[in-house]
Order: sequence, then structure tokens, then C-alpha cells
Amino acid sequence: MDMHYSFSHTIIYSEIDTRGRLALPSFSAIFQEAALLQAEKLGFGESYCAAEGRMWVLSRLRVEFDRSPVHRETIRVETWPKEPQGPLARRDFRIFGVDGELCARATSGWMLLDTASMRPVRPQQVFKDFDFSGVGEAVRGSAPKVPGCDGEGSQVRVTARYSDLDQNDHVNNTRYVRWFLDCFSPQEFDRLDLTGFDINYSRAAGWNDIVTLKRCDGPGSTIVRGYLDDGSESFAAMLLYREVS
Repeated sequence: MDMHYSFSHTIIYSEIDTRGRLALPSFSAIFQEAALLQAEKLGFGESYCAAEGRMWVLSRLRVEFDRSPVHRETIRVETWPKEPQGPLARRDFRIFGVDGELCARATSGWMLLDTASMRPVRPQQVFKDFDFSGVGEAVRGSAPKVPGCDGEGSQVRVTARYSDLDQNDHVNNTRYVRWFLDCFSPQEFDRLDLTGFDINYSRAAGWNDIVTLKRCDGPGSTIVRGYLDDGSESFAAMLLYREVS
């Protein structure tokens, strides 16, 4: 069984940021689509979930950047599953530019939930017949937990609307990345050379939920944590960067 899956994608205008580069939410959307496509191909995707009453939810993602592809560039996206670890199924990604140069690499952790109870199902049973020897790693290890930070900066409140929702009636994972970016001004972001991005998903927001975004800046990093009205954490994300003049 070929554990690696790849496809080509040409970057369209709606996927770029103010700098004409592939936007951070677009990276997440491309990774999400790659995961869906290969999971279906390998027999544990949408058809499997519909039949078994289960759903995959993204729990953690780490992205490391070499360069951002640009508008109309045709990239190659590669993905493959890794051996599950505890309650998480793991999956890696790589994006290559038009010249074959590595642009970004990522690793992710996914939880398999029973849709009736919303309790996790251990993924080892799904992958018991898979051979993970020699699959390799795009990023060493597993996607980490976003660390805490001292102090708090600006706060923004957002309300989840219909256009934020996916087919599970939860805010789609790419929307949280957009909310994260909305804590920046264009002038701030234009000064940043991105080196990495981590995001953890803790509790899904639904329609009309209000999420308070709390930003904390440190040397070479910005952390944003999102809280629901009951005080529980919905997500936490961290951007790593070098500041440029």
C-alpha cells in the first residue's frame, strides 16, 4: 500500500494575503483537503465515518515555513499518515513550489469521535492493518501543545456565524486561523517573516457562540487564546516569526 498521496494545486486569488502570498488559513484549508482526500482513498474517510457514526476532528497542527508560494503558482501537496500515538491519529504534509523547492512542512494530530456520544474512539483499531515502517516525517515528533505566556495584550470578541460552520455544525478549523489573524493589523503582519505556526483545538464553537480572543506577544512569537463565554478554552495558536524592516 502506498502511504504517500500527492496532488497539484494552482493558487487562486482568494487564497492569498495582502502580500500576494499563500495566506495562513489557505495552508490550513489545503492540508484539510489533502487529509480528506487520502483518508477516503485509504478507507477511513467520509464514507467510513458516515457508515460507522464517527467523525474526524483536528486536534493539533504544527506548520514550519521555508517560503510562501505566490498567486498563480502551481504547488505540489504531499500527505501521509503516521503511526497513531495515544488518542491521536497523526498525519504529515509537505508543500513544494513550482521549482520543486520545499515551501512548508507540517504535522497534525486528529481525534476520531463517536458522533452519538462525542467521545473519542482510539484510532489504533482503524490503522491496525497499516504498515508505517519507512513513511518518514515531515516534521520531527508530534504537533505540540501551545505554551502559556505571561501577561495579556489586546482582546477581540468574535461571534460565530453561519459562514463559519462546517458540515458538523462546528466552526471549521480554518476559521480559527482567520480569527487569529484578525488580532493583527496589516502593517504589523507585513513586518513578519513567518517561520512556524502551531494551533490546538480544545472545544468547538458553534453558531452564535461568542469567542473572546486574548493576544500575548513575546520575543519572536505571538500567542492568541480563544475563550467561550463559560470561560473554557476553544483554541490556542502561536505564530513564530522574524521581524523584518
